[in-house]
Amino acid sequence: MKAHPSPLKCRSYYVTDLAITANPQHQPQEKVNLDFADLAIEATAETVVPKEGASFWRVALRVRQNVGPEKNSPYNFAIALLGTFEVHPAFPAERAKSLVETNGSSILYGAARQILHEAMSSGPYRPLLLPTASFVEPPADAKAGAVAESKAAYGDGTP
Repeated sequence: MKAHPSPLKCRSYYVTDLAITANPQHQPQEKVNLDFADLAIEATAETVVPKEGASFWRVALRVRQNVGPEKNSPYNFAIALLGTFEVHPAFPAERAKSLVETNGSSILYGAARQILHEAMSSGPYRPLLLPTASFVEPPADAKAGAVAESKAAYGDGTP
């Protein structure tokens, strides 16, 4: 696959909220029982004042996990990021919102995964590695398969 320039530019992003709590009841020798459904992921996109024909957007992303001791999670956490994105003026205006919601949210989620992993690396337990996530709305007939995949476990990234 060949890379090419994206019509979406990430102009900036920053963390607006970050909280990580180590679970004192975590049993490192036992299995971590987390799955995708344990995550609350919210993303919103809104336009901001356009400049010089370009389309500017603000994307807010929040990722949260707050599970009980039965999951044996080493950490609970919440992170929020705010990003500013620019859509190239030649990109079709009617597709800009979809581009920003999908790609902008994906960019921020990738950053959130890395920030959380690094922050947890300073804690008393192995860091969690959040599962990858897609912000593409699946076709109606594909949603059943996505629900089955949501049961996929995540944890410290070890095989």
